[in-house]
Amino acid sequence: MPTKPGRRGLAGALILSLLAGAPALAQTSPPAAPPVAEVSMSLDQARGLAATALQQGNPALALQIGQGLLQANAKDPLAHFIIAQALRQQDRPQEARQAAALAYRYADTDVQKFEAAQLAARLSVDASQFTRAQLWLRRSLLHAPNPAMRPRIAQDFRQVRAMDPLELRLRLSIAPSSNVNNGSDSPYALIDGVPVIGLLDGLSQALSGVTGAADLGVGYRLHAIKGAETQALLRAYGSRVWLDDSALALANSFPGADVSNDDFSFALVETGLRHVRRTGADADTGFVAAELAAGRSWYGGDPYQRHLRLGLTRGMKLSDSATLTLGAEAERRVFEDGFNQPIETLGLQATLGYRIANGDRLSLSLALRDSDSDSRNAVSTRSTAYLRYDMVRPIGPARLSFTLGAAETLYPDYAVGFIVVPGGRQDDTVFGSVDILFQDLDYAGFAPTLTLRAQKTRSNFSRFDASELAVSFGIRSLF
Repeated sequence: MPTKPGRRGLAGALILSLLAGAPALAQTSPPAAPPVAEVSMSLDQARGLAATALQQGNPALALQIGQGLLQANAKDPLAHFIIAQALRQQDRPQEARQAAALAYRYADTDVQKFEAAQLAARLSVDASQFTRAQLWLRRSLLHAPNPAMRPRIAQDFRQVRAMDPLELRLRLSIAPSSNVNNGSDSPYALIDGVPVIGLLDGLSQALSGVTGAADLGVGYRLHAIKGAETQALLRAYGSRVWLDDSALALANSFPGADVSNDDFSFALVETGLRHVRRTGADADTGFVAAELAAGRSWYGGDPYQRHLRLGLTRGMKLSDSATLTLGAEAERRVFEDGFNQPIETLGLQATLGYRIANGDRLSLSLALRDSDSDSRNAVSTRSTAYLRYDMVRPIGPARLSFTLGAAETLYPDYAVGFIVVPGGRQDDTVFGSVDILFQDLDYAGFAPTLTLRAQKTRSNFSRFDASELAVSFGIRSLF
């Protein structure tokens, strides 16, 4: 661990009591007295001696020297580093990590901070504190003396994360949008084939504003054997909307309206189990996963829904460049207010991924979702197809991904009050997005993201003619 130039004068009297730990420096003593040598030396000489003691496997001597150095300067980063190394050799990882943390705190240079953080990460692994080790690896990334070391740190992080039974995922975003409530583009209620014109209230029309969201996922490995593991899952999601002044005025423009931003808040808590089994000899050959989850949600601060979901996923490697993922999901949702009937949904999805010659990845996804309920307006079938292109090479400081897709949703028996929509309601949607990851602007392995999203829906019931333009800012982990 490089240090600043030491003080060349004598450090007062740096007394080293060298008993059994330093026989080479002991002097002959009368039989009645223990072998003790008093040596005065400069701080730099003491540091060199401590380094030699560590190299020769004499942690007791190195620890004594480190403690002596702290008497001269309690904030000496090298002294704390020496003590951390000595305690590690003595198999005292918890105390050693604390000393490494002090070395990091008092370090004067990036190189010192890097080495202290790396040592603290190794000591955390020695103590089976894998989550703490990941934090120290991210700190070391902040002070990496050479950009070429970053891939090695990222690989170390992945290896430690694989050992950690605890898995944390956090996504934060803030998104200005022209339509935060999926409202209609028109103030009029028109149904194709019905000669009646209605007027939509403010809440049913497109309202502009900003949506902020936080999504926390926690996984804990309960059991693992070769090629398989079982996790307990917990998810907490929350979003909040801030309407523009004009949108808030529109929402309250109808008699009796009393709309506030709190009315658009949404929260969800979910818990479950997930079991994954590898289907081949290699980690990337294929897998089968089953997930069971139950949760509850709130809308506008009031209880909204309870749900139970079972999902199955099968992933397989078709070739060196192609993969196929198949999924099936069954879900039951029950409304808390009791007026709406439960909804039972079955979903199927397939994604074909292909890595082209330059390393970019192309994915085609198809999905079908069928919902059934005793509430006629909740019965629907939705078909979705989209294409995604991920660029592996950045353009300037950013890496780009593009998505383009379309969806059709059919409600065969839809009604508005006593008016039945002829032929049922049909919504046709096109959507696209550009995801930009600013990988060169990362901090401790976290990089800012920018997503540009556009969506347009056309329906035979004008209440669901909607369009949206949104810009979403977020943060993503690079590994």
